[in-house]
Amino acid sequence: MEKLIHLLIPRHTNNHKAKMLHSFSLLVIASFLILFQAVINFSPKIGGAILGYAASISRDEVVRLTNLKRAEAGLSPFSINSSLNNAAYAKGADMINKDYWAHVAPDGTQPWAFFNSVGYKYRYAGENLARDFSNANDAVTAWMNSPTHRDNILNPKYKEIGIGIIDGDLAGSDTTVIVQFFGAGYADAVREPIAQAATTENIKPAAVATIKPTAVPTVVPTFVLEINTAPAVITTPNAEQQVLVSPFTTTRNVSLIVVALLLLVFVVDAYLVSKRRISRIAGRSFAHVIFLGMILSIVIILRSGQIL
Repeated sequence: MEKLIHLLIPRHTNNHKAKMLHSFSLLVIASFLILFQAVINFSPKIGGAILGYAASISRDEVVRLTNLKRAEAGLSPFSINSSLNNAAYAKGADMINKDYWAHVAPDGTQPWAFFNSVGYKYRYAGENLARDFSNANDAVTAWMNSPTHRDNILNPKYKEIGIGIIDGDLAGSDTTVIVQFFGAGYADAVREPIAQAATTENIKPAAVATIKPTAVPTVVPTFVLEINTAPAVITTPNAEQQVLVSPFTTTRNVSLIVVALLLLVFVVDAYLVSKRRISRIAGRSFAHVIFLGMILSIVIILRSGQIL
């Protein structure tokens, strides 16, 4: 208890300044956070098995939140297409396997190649990508905050959706990638009604000719490709994900706890010093806390997800 009071409460044993707010203590805290971040980043590379990147992200939740945004805009919801799910997962796996973060692969493979690979005949097609998100809500919110990605989600031409969520190493960093594929097949196009031949009673045909049908050429309608991508989380189709510790959430929570504790100690320290009318020379607790808070804020921002 004495050590705890010495650490948190200003008194004569700590020169009337909480030990936690001393320069050396702040340096130790900053060093701990840097070390903690290093462990989070590198433990998977040395065999760590406790870290997971898609523990709180599910395909159904991404679809639900996406359709909620469409409903708010007065649009009909997307229907889930299993072929698009497989295509989206294949795109995510391709990025992980070939180590790239882009709509177009280094070998020139376009997103639409994955639509074709599962036999999805599209009239309209689009893509959103996301990575480094710890939950579906943050990913969908990021897409909606981006005009191009929002246009994909709210595009009335798209009727179906497929989601791929996959974990892996991307550019030397373990991450989760979310792929969102949008599509509209030829069946969604407006069909012209077929005119029925009129019949007349009491008319006998003079002759009935046997006509051998000739091959009818297939007319392929033109299509419009609308591309937009965002960071994505890829989930193995029809597979349950193992619930592990998310490094994104862990880093953010630890940072927030440290900042909250420092602010609490600072407020208590300032109150007691003022109440006891203790004079301190060159007390820089506030500057130290603000400085550390800025560093932690930068860390949190850098650990937020990306969209493409």
